[in-house]
Amino acid sequence: MKLAHGILAMLVTPFHDDYRLNEDALRREVQWAIAAGADGVVAAPSIGEFLHLDEAERTRVFEIVIEETRKRANLSAVAMTSGATTLETLRYAKIAARLGYDAQQVIPPYYWRCGEAEVERHYGMIAEAGDLPVVIYHNPALSKFNITPKFAGKLAAIPGVVAFKEVLTDLQHLEALYDEVDGRADIYNTFRAMLAGLMLGAAGGFINIFAVPAAVALLKAFKAGDYKRAEEIQRRLNRCFPRGGEETLGHLGTTKVTASVATGIEMGPARPPYMAPADAADRIRKRLPLLSEVI
Repeated sequence: MKLAHGILAMLVTPFHDDYRLNEDALRREVQWAIAAGADGVVAAPSIGEFLHLDEAERTRVFEIVIEETRKRANLSAVAMTSGATTLETLRYAKIAARLGYDAQQVIPPYYWRCGEAEVERHYGMIAEAGDLPVVIYHNPALSKFNITPKFAGKLAAIPGVVAFKEVLTDLQHLEALYDEVDGRADIYNTFRAMLAGLMLGAAGGFINIFAVPAAVALLKAFKAGDYKRAEEIQRRLNRCFPRGGEETLGHLGTTKVTASVATGIEMGPARPPYMAPADAADRIRKRLPLLSEVI
């Protein structure tokens, strides 16, 4: 199985002010991503607060996202099935497979620290179960586990592992990663390293919902050979949205606010205790026009 090459939108999970799932906003978010040019979507990823949802809520998110995605042909649907244990991940993988998802995104087990043997066992058991093809999600700030390029090459040899979603942006790391994986699995980059990834041979990007229009424009410029335009979009994209990622205080709350401002859909708050800085919306509104000029 091959995921769509291009832009896969990482969805936030919208809530009402009382923290209940906002189903209407979630449907509109999927529709917005598709209208913005996304080639697929990712249901309940990290920014979608998968670990803050109980099983019924997470299943409902999976149901809504797949319903909206399947209204259009040739779009990839990926479910974040990750859990703190392999058995929890397998349970969500079966739910996502039953609903008709194309692949599952899986981060290494979190909370307790793991070694390479345990992480390899984790991915091996999930892939061997055969519920869905596996996209390995490398985000060491959240999982507390660093997948080195050499270890990524080893994981790429597991049958059923079809892709990596890489959040690190260091060029030396990325070059080594592409060398070690050597085409045995696709690699998708974060929006902050979208252009660098494409130059190394990326299949595309797993992109936060608020950055989808810019990432789509960047990919279009790159494919057309307009590298100067692609570079300008990348520079403005990185200036527009706060840098620092998951290690930055307020990251999750800021992501929800940014998604609301960029899409025009009220996504609601992150679940407590997570908050956004009081001026987050104002900062994004001031920066967006400079990005909009080039997309």
